[in-house]
This record gives sequence, C-alpha cells and structure tokens, in this order.
Amino acid sequence: MPLQSALDATEHRLPGLIAALRARGLMNLENADPAELCALLREYRAAGLIIPQRFGGIGASPAETVEILRAVGALCPSLAVMMTMHHHTIATVVQLGGIAAADELLQGVAAYQLLVASAFAEGKPGSGIFNASVKVRPADGGYLLSGTKKPCTMSHHMDVIAVGVAREQDDGSTVEGFAVVFTDGSPISRQPFWNTHVLRAADSNALVFDNVFVPDERMLLPNADDDLEVAAFAQRASLAGLCWFQLMVGATYLGVASALVERLLTKRNVDDFQLAQLAIELEGAHQALIGSARELEEDGSADENAYNKALCTRFLVQGAIERATNLAVELLGGMAFISSDEVPYLLAASRAICFHPISRTAAAPMLAQFLRESAEPAAMAQGASATGVIASTADEGDRIAA
Repeated sequence: MPLQSALDATEHRLPGLIAALRARGLMNLENADPAELCALLREYRAAGLIIPQRFGGIGASPAETVEILRAVGALCPSLAVMMTMHHHTIATVVQLGGIAAADELLQGVAAYQLLVASAFAEGKPGSGIFNASVKVRPADGGYLLSGTKKPCTMSHHMDVIAVGVAREQDDGSTVEGFAVVFTDGSPISRQPFWNTHVLRAADSNALVFDNVFVPDERMLLPNADDDLEVAAFAQRASLAGLCWFQLMVGATYLGVASALVERLLTKRNVDDFQLAQLAIELEGAHQALIGSARELEEDGSADENAYNKALCTRFLVQGAIERATNLAVELLGGMAFISSDEVPYLLAASRAICFHPISRTAAAPMLAQFLRESAEPAAMAQGASATGVIASTADEGDRIAA
C-alpha cells in the first residue's frame, strides 16, 4: 500500500488521528465547520508536531512531517492545508530560538495547543510571499498595525497570527518584518473571501487589522541600527521556514493525489503499465520530498541554495501530481467522476498546489540563476580542460610540422 509508511508515521507521532479522520470520511470532513478540524488539531496535539522537545513539543523531523502531511492530505485535504500554514510559521519561529518572544511562543503552542495562522502571502498574481500589505507605525511601547491580509487559513479559529508587516522609513524606503499577534481581544475583523467549496473547511478568509497594538517584544522589524549579523540571522530563519513550506505544500497535495490513485486500486482490470506509471509519479515525488527533507534536517538551517533546491523539489512534485491525477481520473472513468463527489473533489483540490506561493513564473528567474551559478565551476573547469587540449594539440601539430 503506497500510503502505508505515511500512515505509520502519523500513528507514531499523532496516535488516533488517522482513525478519527477515517471514521468521519472525506466529504464529511471537507464539508465540516472549520472549528471541527481545529478541534482535531488540538485533540491530537498536532499543533506542537515540529516544535523541539525542549519546548514541550513532539519534535518531528522534516522527513516525518512530510510523511504525516501526505497521510493527512489523503484523508482530509483542508486539515493538511491548515497544518501546513501553522507549521510553516512554527518552523520559522524555531529558527529564532534564543529570542525570548520566540521561545515563549513555542512553549505556549506546545503546552496549550495554540493554533498559529500564517498571514504573509497575498492571493493576487505577482505577489511575493512576504508582500506586506499591513503597515505599522510606532506607538508607545510597540506598534500599531493596519491593513488587510487575504487569504488567511484558520481565520476564525486561530489563537495567534504571524503577520507580515511593512514600515515606511523617513527617507521613503520600506522595511519589512513580521509581528506576532494574539487574537484574544485584538481589533481584528474577518471578511468573506473564499467562495469555492473546494478546501472551504480550511477557513481561508480576509483579516482586517484596525490599529492592532503589538508590543515591541512581539515585533521583528529590522532598522538602520541592526548589524549585518542580525540581518543574516533573520534571513536564515525566513529561508528555513520557506524551505519547510515548499516541502509541506508538496506533501499535502501529494496526499490528495495519492487518495485519488488509491480509489483506482479497487477497480479491476487496470492495465499494469498504467499503474506502474502512477507508481513512478507518486513514489518518485515522495522520495524527492523525503530526500530534500533529510537534507534540510542535516543542515539545520537554510541558505538561498537550499531554498532553490526546495523549490525545484516542490515543482517536480507539482508536475507529478498533475500527471498522476489526470491519468487516474481518466482510468477511473466517467461513471466514477459523476457518481460520487469524491473523485471530482480530489481532482479539484489537487490543483490548488499551483496557487501556493511562489508560482513557477515568479520562481523562474531565481531557478535559472541557480542553475547558471551551479554550472559555472564545471564550465570553467571544462574551459580550462579544453584550453589544455587545444594547446597540447597545437604543440603536437608543431612537432609534426617541424
């Protein structure tokens, strides 16, 4: 069974969750009130999944997290999306370990199963992950936040929001950072944003911040006095979180695709060649995610090269998902498509991977440059070797001519 290792990893780290999801069923979960899914996250202590044990968390590795998100994505895509957004923020905060506010947040999440919403990317073409549409201005003891973030998962049920912010400097330039906002009592309103039924249970809507006060200790906002070491530290934390994000997005939607293919396995007389092609797509993608996750685990932190490689893995997985789901639906046939909500729902949900930042178009310049830079040493060596060959040939020709 292709999903067995993912199911086993989930049962090991989050015992009982798989049984709870299976008991409810795919469409019941996807049509449920988002509060029910958030309650499952808390009940099975999934909020602390990747938080290190020294902070009271479970301490799951990147590779284990990939397995778990694949399993959850197969049983409840909306829940896996919630987990991806929550853990993307947690992964970033973990890299800030040693900062008092970061350590306190990790301890609070682990102890009280707080849910953390990730309010960074905007749902519009060309927008970057850290596009800061929320502006801040100084206030006594902190800052005031105003602006809108959309979409934001778990919009009605999170306890904490990590929100990307921007501050305009006196010279007209802008610096970006992020704030940690506890939602209890904060002047934050929600506006409907997600109109499709696909992944609606993830509760992705618009958040409106109206002069929300954030104390200094819960704001990470570089200023002119920050030295290069501090700036580099913040960048490494952001890049590590982004690496986690790309791998978790890939795992979540690989789970969705896996669920669709599993429905095909109950059908008789499916051609072996076609099944083999599906195995190649899904398991090849899974191994790419696991390999990238283990590399991230070994490095501990991340740089731009690590992020570029994580993006390459994500887009490889995205392509495999597109091909596998198209083939699986074709092999399932028209009657399977029209006789149940599950097949068209899983197909539509699998396509949402392409809407998570960053897009292939936006990533193209970075990845092209990454390839050029990785090829430069080899090209230089090849050029030196070729020069040597040409020189040797010329010398040999001179001797022959002489």
